[in-house]
Amino acid sequence: MEIKEVLSKHRFPVVAFSGGKDSTAVLDLVRKVNPKVPAVFCNTGVEAKTTYEYINRVDNVITLKPRKTYWQCVEEYGFPEMKGKSTQRVNACCEWLKDKPMKEFIKKEGVDLVFTGLTSAESRQRMMFLKSWGDYGFVKSWGVWKCHPISDWTPDQVWNYIHDNKLDYNKGYDKDMVRCGCQPCTAYCSWKERLAKENWKMYVMIQHKRLQNVIEDYQDFKNNCLGCNKLSHLNQFGLCDKCSKSIEVATKIEG
Repeated sequence: MEIKEVLSKHRFPVVAFSGGKDSTAVLDLVRKVNPKVPAVFCNTGVEAKTTYEYINRVDNVITLKPRKTYWQCVEEYGFPEMKGKSTQRVNACCEWLKDKPMKEFIKKEGVDLVFTGLTSAESRQRMMFLKSWGDYGFVKSWGVWKCHPISDWTPDQVWNYIHDNKLDYNKGYDKDMVRCGCQPCTAYCSWKERLAKENWKMYVMIQHKRLQNVIEDYQDFKNNCLGCNKLSHLNQFGLCDKCSKSIEVATKIEG
């Protein structure tokens, strides 16, 4: 179904906007039909710096605050797990940081249509979901209609659209950012490698909190402390005793 036709059926449409490449393309597609459609950004508090910088450059963005912080969710429910391994349908952090604020906003403001940037190429789970539910339909659990205009696009098609239309985008992608979202998310297969590249200190803090060893391949100085870069006796996290204690303090503060 065409975006113009979908818009004609609804009174208050919005675009779910993460600051990633997919929602960037969808926002442009929708605003080419109706420039007044607002974007809605769920601020988890743990996005990449470049994501916040990009969000601030986009017009007409409604920012929603989380009901709990990511670190509060970790303390109460543990770190998020990959789909299939978790006993919950949705990880608690996703529920408190994104789903609850969005559902409350939809109900309070009377939103009747949400455009998303979901694509089948993201994961097998997304592919199966989109295959079962289609590109446009009413989601009873959310009480709103949802439309997924680029569900069958590949990543290359998304990037071609962005570049062909000379759109601004999240500059984190220019720094090898693979996915846009919560930086400390541990609910997908390659989170360790990605976070170790993008934010080494956060990665070490998470592994320290999870009591897991760090990936040695990503250490900048194998014989130096990763916290203060001084030659010292290191624990399994690549930290000296002084920096290990500072990580514990930081974890308690952020949690």
